[in-house]
This record gives sequence, C-alpha cells and structure tokens, in this order.
Amino acid sequence: MGNYCEEHAPVADRGKHDIVSSLPLELVVHVVVYLDNIDIIRGQRVSKRWHSIFSSDAILKSILPRTLAALGLETTNAASANPMSYIRWLLGLELARPVKKVFLPLSTAPRHSNQTVCYSRRLCCAMPDDENVVMLDLENGKKSIFPNDTGGSLNRIQLSDRYLLMISEGGAIVAWNVHTAQKVGSRELSWSIVPVATIAEDKVIIVPVDDERPISVWDLHSNQFHEFGSFHDLCLWHADAGENLLITFEINWNMYPPEVQQTKWTLTGGEQLHQKHFRLSLEGRRVSRKDLRQTFNDWYHTYGKKSVTQFFLGSDLRTTVNLRYDHSADQLSLRWLLSSVPIADTTSWGRYTSVAPHIVYRWVQQLRGIAIYNATTGTTTVRPYQLDIREVNSRNLMGAELPPPSHSPRLGYLARSSLKCFGDREVIGVASKDGIQLWFFNPDFKPNVPDAEPFLAMEDSG
Repeated sequence: MGNYCEEHAPVADRGKHDIVSSLPLELVVHVVVYLDNIDIIRGQRVSKRWHSIFSSDAILKSILPRTLAALGLETTNAASANPMSYIRWLLGLELARPVKKVFLPLSTAPRHSNQTVCYSRRLCCAMPDDENVVMLDLENGKKSIFPNDTGGSLNRIQLSDRYLLMISEGGAIVAWNVHTAQKVGSRELSWSIVPVATIAEDKVIIVPVDDERPISVWDLHSNQFHEFGSFHDLCLWHADAGENLLITFEINWNMYPPEVQQTKWTLTGGEQLHQKHFRLSLEGRRVSRKDLRQTFNDWYHTYGKKSVTQFFLGSDLRTTVNLRYDHSADQLSLRWLLSSVPIADTTSWGRYTSVAPHIVYRWVQQLRGIAIYNATTGTTTVRPYQLDIREVNSRNLMGAELPPPSHSPRLGYLARSSLKCFGDREVIGVASKDGIQLWFFNPDFKPNVPDAEPFLAMEDSG
C-alpha cells in the first residue's frame, strides 16, 4: 500500500479494483477487526476514500479493546476516560480534537518574540528579552531561567529533551543542560546569515543557509568541533547519532526530474562514506528552484528514522511540497499537498511546526486560522482560530483589514501580528502577544501548569 494515492493512479485503475470502498461499512468493520493496527494505519494511506473509512469511529471502536489491552490499559484507566480521542490520537489522526485547552496569560506565560518559542517533549522555552530564556516543564510545572551568555542579541533558541541552544546574531552559540541548568559550552563562529542548528542526542549539527559553506558538528560530550563538505542547494539532512551517520541531500531542481546527490558522512569526524545520484519523482509535475520557498527557522524535523522539510510554491499558492527521508528504507520521497484556498508563501513566514512526519501546523494570518498540512492524504485544511477572551490584542490585530489570501502582507505587519505555532503530536501551543494557548491531545497526559487558566472562548471568533 505504502504512499500510493488514488489521485495519481492511472485512470483505468481508479475505482476498478477498489472493492473495499463499495462494501457496506458494517462488512468492512467485520474484516478490519482481524487486521493488525499497523495494517489499519497503512490502509489509511492508500487513498482519501480509504483514509475516511479506516479512520471512522466504527473502525476505531472495533480495535479499541485490543489496543488498550496491548498498552496494558483497562477501561477504568484515565487513558480511556475518553477512549475514542485516545485511539484517534494514538493512531496519529490530525483531526482529533484537543481533550483539554488552557491559556497562559502574558503575566505568567514565558513571553516571547516571533522567532523565539520552541518546544521538545513537554518542555516549552521562550525568550522574554535579550537577557534570559525561560523554560516551563509541562509535566511538573517547574520554571527554569537560563541567562543569555552569548554576549549579543539572541537570534533564536533551539531545544531538545536534554539541551538548550542559544544562537546570537553575532555568531555565538551557547549550550545548556536543561536538567542540571549547567552551561555545557560555547562556540564563536562566523556567518553571513545565521545558520540552522539542530540537536541529535549530544551532537549539534550547524547547517549553513547560504551555499558553498561547510556543515559543522559540535560534540557536547567531548567538546570537539569539526567542519566538513561544501554544500549547494542543501535541502534536507538526517542525523543518526546512534549509527554515527549524517546523510545530506543536495537537489538540482532545475533538472527534470530533479537530480539528487545523497551523501553519507560520519557524524564524528565528517568522513565521507558513500555518495550516490538519482532522480526524484515529481509525480508528473514540474518545479523550478526559483519557485520554491522555504522558511529557515523551523524547516527541518526528525522523528526517529524519518526527517522531513516543507517548501511553498511562489507560483501556486494552493500547493505545498513535503519532502521526506525514511532512513530505515533509505528512501527520499516527495508529496504534493493541495489546499482549497490560496495561502501566500510569506503569510506565515517562520510560524509553523511539524508535529509528526506527515502533519504540519501553520499559522495563516490572512485566513485568521491554522492550516493543517497532511502528507498522507495530500490535503491542507484551514481551521479558524478560536480566541480566548483574554486575547484582546490578538483580536484587534486579527480584526484589522487584511489583503486577500493570494497577496503577501508586508513582513513588518507579520512581525507585529502573527501568532506562532509550536509543539508535537501530544501538545500544540499557539503563542500570541497576550499569552499562550496550550492544546493537549493525549488523554493519558495530565499536565501540571500551575499558572494556566481554563480556556474561555471569545464568542465572536473561530
């Protein structure tokens, strides 16, 4: 089944052999109950029609008892207080509603600027000013403060479940251990554009935004630092600290189909192990390098053996490109995501978060909502954003006259008005000038956020 999608099937094959879609749902449920959960997830990826069938409540109810039993849960457990929401969350269905929403007012929330909110495994970090970074642990309610030791203005922060990185405008990177609150080390680098820094266990991978620059790897355990390579059109990379591997993908988009240079390096030492060239399938479409847009703040995410990134198209505001590498299969794939409404490429510049290998949440200012990109179904859905009654500044900004969605607003306006999405499949946060909305999707997670207040919807929004 894999990533097959019915809109790309040969015309003669569409619906011709799709017996499942023609059967009554009751009969499909009777058959599906004998499938493993992984097969049900695969069934959701066959086509849009199969996705709706295999994601229906009837199907999920049929597998609920065995799923809870496999997890060691009983019907009396907290996890099954809302069992359908739990199963929908467990299977990664992005349309599952939050089981709980709270609001952190500006007076108690970690205040932030537009580019300085990050999240990792129940830890939320924000920068209230140039002096400190505040971290909130959603599991135990603890707040920690980390001073800015970069010697300059912070450009961005990066967080893992073990380390916090502070990156300054002037070229300094400082690493902190978030569990001990101890400074691990610092580095002074030089760059024309602030690079992207990601963390793989105790390795920091520093990737240049501009071309013909090397990748740098900083080992926080040994404090060793080395550079290697010179990269052009580096679009994606995958780091696996356990295998001591870094895999890079340079793509020549001006060829058809695009030519990919895939290179494997040792993560420690930067030794080139293997290189190969191949063509990337565009599923019958064409695209040029000038047409691709990519944000440099949240453009790369890794989930175990998979790494993903996303591009926007300047010429087609209804289409987004999802690029994914599966290390377990050593396969790079591309998916087209279609939206029913146009979304300008700069309308949410730098304000999206990838919450799963196939799901991206993105704030869309001109539509006053959040776009949910689903690479499994190849669709984009825009949901209206429901304001809390305390988000007065956001209400005034969202109520202002906006250009149509097909026109990009001024970046200065976006800096004043846009909201910031962050989080993962368990917790999604939306940060505004008034505070932070936190949406909890996992019914089995009981957050401890002492300063949080119950969410109170504003009647005239969303």
